[in-house]
Amino acid sequence: MIHLIHGIHTEPTSQVKGLVGYLLEAGLEVAYPDYGYELALQTRVVNSMLVGAMLPYVKQGDILIGHSNGCAIAYHLMLLGAPVEGAIFINGALETDIIRPGTCKWIDVYSNAGDTLTEAAMLGQRLHLVDPVWGELGHMGYTGKDPLIPNLFCDKTAAMPVVSGHSDFFTPVKLKAWAPFLIKRRLKA
Repeated sequence: MIHLIHGIHTEPTSQVKGLVGYLLEAGLEVAYPDYGYELALQTRVVNSMLVGAMLPYVKQGDILIGHSNGCAIAYHLMLLGAPVEGAIFINGALETDIIRPGTCKWIDVYSNAGDTLTEAAMLGQRLHLVDPVWGELGHMGYTGKDPLIPNLFCDKTAAMPVVSGHSDFFTPVKLKAWAPFLIKRRLKA
């Protein structure tokens, strides 16, 4: 099962949902926990409630795909022992030096230098205004040393459309190329 977790300010209409069709077409089972519209300042409280509600539904071998705050939620799930196979973080509002929990075999990080919103996420975290794991992963990529957390820089991946910005990955014309790339790289039906 793939759990696709959206970010804040994205519902009820989110381009992130565009990835669902590609995942289903690849024969994958997908859960899209729509937690509605959340403000950045609410993440300090609301994210822990969301994690508590989602944790019982994550089973052995599942894969978490997060965008923005969805990456923070996925990371909290893993820190609480969600038995996932792996995770994919797309423009994560998450710290850049995450530690891969032992229950997770790999984490792919998709980022681009044009993601200025996660730079703001880092500032919000430093001021203790938002979820404490927030950071600029979507802008900087992963900065740690774990070889099982590879970076995929979407603004400079050969033969792929250039992604620049926080949600540009999900722009339909770019998602048409990036979704199959993401699926072929890690996901199997």
